Amino acid sequence: MENASKEELCELMDKLLLNSLDLIEQDVRLSQDIARLTTEGQMELAHTRFTKGPNAVSAVQLPTEDYKPFQALATVQVEEAVEDDADPIQHRTLERHPVGDGEDGTSRIDPSAWFGILRPPSLNNAKERFARSLDTIVERANVRVRLSSYLNMFELLQKRKTEL
Repeated sequence: MENASKEELCELMDKLLLNSLDLIEQDVRLSQDIARLTTEGQMELAHTRFTKGPNAVSAVQLPTEDYKPFQALATVQVEEAVEDDADPIQHRTLERHPVGDGEDGTSRIDPSAWFGILRPPSLNNAKERFARSLDTIVERANVRVRLSSYLNMFELLQKRKTEL
């Protein structure tokens, strides 16, 4: 890239813009998927509340002030990935943890267990949709980081092109 001609820079900029357009399309699709999944999850929760009645969730099932703290069942891990002599791009992954006691004394619990063993299918469907939504959110974050990297590279190439 140091000794690239103006035509080569323009070709590289075109490729970056085309890839950026693909990423924008992915971002929009993922945004729509997130909205759809969360809406479906909320509708499933509303269905659960409707079928179980307003008194199905008691204060005994919900955590109180003296409740032992717990950790999340899924956490986001950030890794640095390097592509073709470029700046490192952060890549996020969703790490799922098993239910149980952690190394530091805190526990990981499944909040849906607060509703008993015989949970309605709509509650399990809501849990599944929210989990898929979380996966999609992490995927969208990765797309946005890559898009930002492409646009930053485009700016650098634009400056270099004007210098030639």
